[in-house]
Amino acid sequence: MLKNLFKDVLENYIAQGSRVSNMSPLYQTLTREIPFAIKSITPFRKDLTVKGSMGQGNKTDYPWVSILNRNITSSTMYGLYIVYLFKKDMSGFYLTLAQGITYFENTFKRKKYETCKKVAEYFQDRINDQYFSKEPINLVDTKKGSLGYGYEISTIISKYYEYDKFTDEQLIEDYKRLLAIYDEIYKNMNTDNYNDIIDRIITFSKPKADHLVLADNAVEVIKIALEPVDGQPYDFSKQLKQVQPYVDKSTKYKEITNPLIRKIDYIKKAKRDAETGYLGEKLVIEYEKQRLTNMGLSDYADKIKWQSLKSDGFGYDIISYDLIGLEIKPIYIEVKTTTNKVDCEFPVSKGEVDKSKELGKFFCIYRIYDVLKEPKFYRVFGQIEDHFYLDPITYLAKYKG
Repeated sequence: MLKNLFKDVLENYIAQGSRVSNMSPLYQTLTREIPFAIKSITPFRKDLTVKGSMGQGNKTDYPWVSILNRNITSSTMYGLYIVYLFKKDMSGFYLTLAQGITYFENTFKRKKYETCKKVAEYFQDRINDQYFSKEPINLVDTKKGSLGYGYEISTIISKYYEYDKFTDEQLIEDYKRLLAIYDEIYKNMNTDNYNDIIDRIITFSKPKADHLVLADNAVEVIKIALEPVDGQPYDFSKQLKQVQPYVDKSTKYKEITNPLIRKIDYIKKAKRDAETGYLGEKLVIEYEKQRLTNMGLSDYADKIKWQSLKSDGFGYDIISYDLIGLEIKPIYIEVKTTTNKVDCEFPVSKGEVDKSKELGKFFCIYRIYDVLKEPKFYRVFGQIEDHFYLDPITYLAKYKG
């Protein structure tokens, strides 16, 4: 069925005329029948939007059918998505992983194509699937600055289907294969905003000096950023959702997974970190009170202490209680909170590592991420280094003399 629908477009599109008519059978094929057939391949994927187009008003030379993860984008003008692109001469079509060109046009102006290609190359270097081509696609008769040229430049990987040399089974399997690659990239994105991903990739491609800011120039700005603000930093109506830690030893997409620190971050970073940490601790306090109450230990819920409000020198943030063995014992909680959508690296101090060794099974890490949207957490007990890889990125230096 899918094969016949694509053949219908290839055979009849050129003869359709220059204007788009939503009453024509071909319009129905592109905008309804092909999208419906593609949706039926993964009927439970409610996060995917499938839509086709042959242009508005005047018929486009390059009709398409796109598959968009709504968490990334709802428009082919922006973001990352899968799209079937037909060649102008209708001799065949491509299945591609592509990017919307509009953000590149608005942000990078004359360097839009250069930048778009650089982002495409970033993903090409990290996608190990040899089944799809990383060579440029050819939509026929495209000119620089045209829509078709933008499609060609923005393509990351592709599979070409020559007229009448493909099967339903091949179309379905190839789509599933590319969808798995699309899903893997999304899983590694720590933001739903693909524009941020573009900025990260471009920033990481620059020399390191471009990322730095002189500490002397930032001192006063950081002092201002740390000034108290009126009211609460965020709405505390959100609740924590407990999840299993995600274990992924791959660093393939580390540039889009790990937090990006650039010049602008230093100006607001201190204040933002303080507010994020405060929110995470507040959520843990509420969660611990509810947990102890549910255990029938409401008296202990009232004894919870928010230690970090007194000082950040304890090596932990909160004192709560838990059933350890057959006794109710105090537990010492260090809260690690980030706004990142996925669980990524987070800073740990030497004092916290030492305190976890001292307290052993009574020391607890609450790891919270995606705190501003859908806060998720897991917790582990015991020494920090038993559960996390520790990378010493900062040293305290003293002149040797």
